[in-house]
Amino acid sequence: MKTINKYILGLIALATVSQSCKKELIDTNTNPKTLSDANPEFLFTGATADFNLTSRGNTAQKYASTMTYMQYIVADGVDANGLAGSYWNPTKPIGPNPGFPYYNDYFTGNGRDMNRIIAKINSLPDAQKSTYQSLKAICSIINTYQAWKVADVFGALPYTQAFNDVQYPLPAYDFDFNLYKTFDTQLKDAAILLKNSTGQFALGAQDFFYNGDYAKWLSFANTLRIKIAQRYEKRDPAQLTAVLTDIANNFAGNIISSNDASFGYNQTRDWNNNVDDINVILFSYNAAFPFVEYLKSTNDPRIGFMVRQNDFGANYKNYLVVQQKGDAAAQAALLQPENQVRYWGKHTFPASASTTYGSTGGDRFKTFTITGGTQTLGFLSAIQSRLFIKNGGFGGFDARSSKDLLHDDEPFVDGATVKMRTPYLTYAETCFMMAEIAQKGGNGLGKSASQWFYAGVQASFDAYKAAAISTNVPNAANITIGNFATTLPFLGLPSIYSQAWVNYLMQPEESWAMWKRTGYPQFTDVRPGNNGLIGTSSIAYLESLYDGSQNLLIPRRNSLDLSSGSNLNSANYAAAIQAMIAKDAAYGINAQDTKGRIWWDKQ
Repeated sequence: MKTINKYILGLIALATVSQSCKKELIDTNTNPKTLSDANPEFLFTGATADFNLTSRGNTAQKYASTMTYMQYIVADGVDANGLAGSYWNPTKPIGPNPGFPYYNDYFTGNGRDMNRIIAKINSLPDAQKSTYQSLKAICSIINTYQAWKVADVFGALPYTQAFNDVQYPLPAYDFDFNLYKTFDTQLKDAAILLKNSTGQFALGAQDFFYNGDYAKWLSFANTLRIKIAQRYEKRDPAQLTAVLTDIANNFAGNIISSNDASFGYNQTRDWNNNVDDINVILFSYNAAFPFVEYLKSTNDPRIGFMVRQNDFGANYKNYLVVQQKGDAAAQAALLQPENQVRYWGKHTFPASASTTYGSTGGDRFKTFTITGGTQTLGFLSAIQSRLFIKNGGFGGFDARSSKDLLHDDEPFVDGATVKMRTPYLTYAETCFMMAEIAQKGGNGLGKSASQWFYAGVQASFDAYKAAAISTNVPNAANITIGNFATTLPFLGLPSIYSQAWVNYLMQPEESWAMWKRTGYPQFTDVRPGNNGLIGTSSIAYLESLYDGSQNLLIPRRNSLDLSSGSNLNSANYAAAIQAMIAKDAAYGINAQDTKGRIWWDKQ
């Protein structure tokens, strides 16, 4: 695979920048050799600008794939065939592809740029080079993290021979069944460098992740080591044990230990102020029935952060219109029990697009007759879109996002005043990961499974409350956790996976990975008048994907298409596909068989 000859790196005009510093980023489109006078810290800030938010399409991509697969949301206004389109029919040879952008993003973005910055640091005079060793470690961590994301869903990528066109114009592919140990070695080396380096350049605001806090980068590197080792637990349980032992013995068990230390990115781009096309999460998708019902059944206070209220309340002017001007039938309908509830989700499986499943199987709106005409009200809830897009996506050109549809308690503000952070590996996630490890008898780094579990529930609540407040979710500041994090039953692994599923709303790719790795949340059959096991306990369930005759399948990996690389490297590409099939027949019959499994996703 030939890397492209043109490069895009942002230079920073000032030594300190803020989240709104987009105007200070000077984009250049030139060969990096002409950037020899740019300091590494400026190159780093430019290279990580809009980390994993490189296009509007990439931002919206998760809606139709992992958020749908893991039943956080479901498409509105589609028939049974429309719902079925997200899944594999096991009797047919062609199915959906999740369409992750990780591969191209890595080779034309962070992977390329981190390797260049490391080379830049290595070329500095010794005295200057010594002050950039921690930044070098950070670049190695980001490079490893991004490459792991590619391997995690594609299974193969050029890695050891990548970014060296002179020596390797057609680089060979590396495979995830070898790379996980390479990733661990690189992360450990970076952690050692962070631990031992002194007199380092103060990154400060040049770092949109941790504001230059090298100690937090160290804890992230260690936590990511555990995360990757856990992913391969079924294939190599000894690796997970060894990583935990090493972190306990050589890094004093230093992992992410607070919400403040969670790995995430403070968004800088102003394009999120323009909500058009990325606001389809507001009006083209409903919150999914399994997710909403689980939150309701456990009296989870996070529902106020995670799900938008429907229109059936006095905080919406058109509800008052129906109350005041509706005919007798409308007045009676408003008093029906289901119309007294502010949170409803839509069923996810194709057969539910039928009148036999009632209001939760239909489209979002109910229509009422009023004096002089009709009035529609949204019965099904949307997921809380303010967590994903400024002002929740209202104010776009599509009439379904008109500001006139806002509830009275939903503010609309200047988008530049809304500061958003994208989470990638959080403290709550760390807690649930460690709870699982401890529950299985592994090294819990000083805490029991239940201690990690309840810490995770509290951390998740605190993180979502902070995000909800910063994005102006109505009443967020007044929502309290009460005794939820102390009285929620702890039933071992199913409880851990259930709460991790809830917490992963903003990280649906990780929810999808957890489901593949563990089988949780498990499926339950839902039929007219029977919601299966949904809402029956503190354990979460997904709806079986019943189409009327069979259960459909969720895709399990991305297709490694030749278009992801270069036609010039087609021989190495073909060899990579055949090697993965030979290593594990569960990979599928070809690259496009996305119901097949990446090697770590062991049956």
